[in-house]
Amino acid sequence: MGYTPQKKVLKKKQPKPSIFAGVRSGWLQKLPVIFFVLGFAVLMILFYAFWLSDYCQNNIQPHIVSGNARLSSFLLNLFGMGTTAMKETISSTAFSVSIARGCDAMEAMALFASALLAFPAKWKFKVVGFFVGIAILFSLNILRVVSLFLTGVYYPKAFEIMHVEVWQVVFIIFAIGLWIFWIKWTRKEAAYVA
Repeated sequence: MGYTPQKKVLKKKQPKPSIFAGVRSGWLQKLPVIFFVLGFAVLMILFYAFWLSDYCQNNIQPHIVSGNARLSSFLLNLFGMGTTAMKETISSTAFSVSIARGCDAMEAMALFASALLAFPAKWKFKVVGFFVGIAILFSLNILRVVSLFLTGVYYPKAFEIMHVEVWQVVFIIFAIGLWIFWIKWTRKEAAYVA
């Protein structure tokens, strides 16, 4: 029997882990999330600082609710409801409703826009998402006002439940769902481009 020498296996020397290795795998990986949360918070604070200012409440908000009332009244009249819009009020011989702050969809739009703008994505996707999303939320709000008016005419006992418990929850869930849909669309479009 012969003797066959075994080859020596040279082991590569593993580099010593950097003192920053734990940092890199820890909070640095969470940096995009931190930037998103901070960006979202800053944008919402700026929105509320402007939206709740006396200037905005006296000069901008009345025009927004008045525009919502006029457009909703126009749509209701297409269905023969015989409504008139005066400032923030839509009225007919059967029912009357006023559009107040909070019923103008501005907070839901700000929530959507802030989340969209703070999210790490290309600006071309943000611009498209912003304008399409705001248009959808505005349209949904007009639908909400019209449906609440019709509820007041035909089912007055259900008006308060529809106004406070149903539509407010639906609107916030819809705004968040629209943002999630936008994220998925952005990722899909970015994959096509790449």
